[in-house]
Amino acid sequence: MARLLAFAAVLFAAAASAQGPDRVMTPYGRMLAHCVHQIREDSQLISNPDGSTTITSPDDVTTTIPACDTQNGTVSMLLPRIPKTAQGLPPNYDGWLQYTALNTSAIGVEGGFDGFTNIMSVPDVPKEPADVLYLFPGLQNIDWIPKHDPEPTRSHPFDILQPVLQYPGDDGPFDSTWSLKSWYVTVNSGALYSTGLKAKPGDAVLCNMTRTGEQSWRVNGVLKSSGKSTAQMANNARLKIQPWAYNTLECYGCDGCDTYPKNPVTFTDNKLYQAGKELKVPGSMWQINPKPASKLMCHEKTTVAANGDTTISFQ
Repeated sequence: MARLLAFAAVLFAAAASAQGPDRVMTPYGRMLAHCVHQIREDSQLISNPDGSTTITSPDDVTTTIPACDTQNGTVSMLLPRIPKTAQGLPPNYDGWLQYTALNTSAIGVEGGFDGFTNIMSVPDVPKEPADVLYLFPGLQNIDWIPKHDPEPTRSHPFDILQPVLQYPGDDGPFDSTWSLKSWYVTVNSGALYSTGLKAKPGDAVLCNMTRTGEQSWRVNGVLKSSGKSTAQMANNARLKIQPWAYNTLECYGCDGCDTYPKNPVTFTDNKLYQAGKELKVPGSMWQINPKPASKLMCHEKTTVAANGDTTISFQ
């Protein structure tokens, strides 16, 4: 109960704003609150040379989000690094506890992927809530794994496109539903996420990250049961090449088996594309936990079938 009461004082990333705490939880560590923004469904983002982002809503209302203010680089986007092993991340951040990884080079092609689609299952709700549990597929420009790799810099930037399941949902630790959002995260310029949808156990999410131009992408999560979707479109020069694909379990404050679902999460029908063609990716090409978590919370395990279907189990 004490842990729940303490957690109730923490804003979720879904409620992040400049009026929130100094830092808020995101799928990539606790970030400066003023650098995390909720945007309207189906909005289009364009990153500008000065670091600001122009947001155009579906009804053509345009706003500009200023560049993330790190006080000329003196303030870290993530929590300042104190212990060498912490990589600037908070004590309750457990990191990527299970994941699979694939680079274009592993399948003999150059450049990046132009699309990644799969079906992510919605598991049962955990008996006890973690601070926040994330499940997602994603595409990245570099192989940056929190808690393992140094925080990216302006000269070595990072981004990820990802439809994300989050538990608990948007209403805090007593919200016993999953929430689905689409995220575009950059450690250097901030993080933007679309309007959330409630997702029920037993449902499935049709995940889609597809290139729409030389440096533009659409990130979309669709609930199979209702057809409702949550999406955003991102345009940024660094999005020209996205050569890393992942399926991931990530957590803040997981504490034993009760903070996990009892049923596994599956990522099935994994399809990757380049130049308009689906690539042949045998399951054996996917790496399992190449940078493993230093501490597991239960009996986490990842398996990949011959066709690439991925299962992450928790019990």
